[in-house]
Amino acid sequence: MKRILTLLLLFTISALSFAQNNTTKKVNIDERLYDVYDKIYLTQLQADHSFLLQRWAFYLDHSYYVTTYPSQKGNPNYPIIEVADLNHLNILLLEKEQKMTHDFEKQTVYKIKNTDKVLVYYSGKKFNKMLNEHLGKKY
Repeated sequence: MKRILTLLLLFTISALSFAQNNTTKKVNIDERLYDVYDKIYLTQLQADHSFLLQRWAFYLDHSYYVTTYPSQKGNPNYPIIEVADLNHLNILLLEKEQKMTHDFEKQTVYKIKNTDKVLVYYSGKKFNKMLNEHLGKKY
């Protein structure tokens, strides 16, 4: 009888442990994604591919930086983009509207029209490293 109870207890603990490991935490959809993607698509991703939503949310804030281009270097010969509001920049929407691209191996720079600023993309390799660190993954 003790063996049966012990086996039943072990089975229950194993089942609960397995169930907890297979439940995924619901990932919130960053509001800025609705400017770029359809609501139904985002909801489907939330249910089936939440990692992509986590990646995009991190990408929106960490794939680039904006800095002042030093005037002593003259006028930069970078592609020019238009940014309506530097304080509320949606990089995914900007990429979609202005056909911006960037490189996996090296940083990419764009001049922001009518400013002394440039938008600098981190290389794809560096971004992936930052994302993995953010998620606590070590490769």
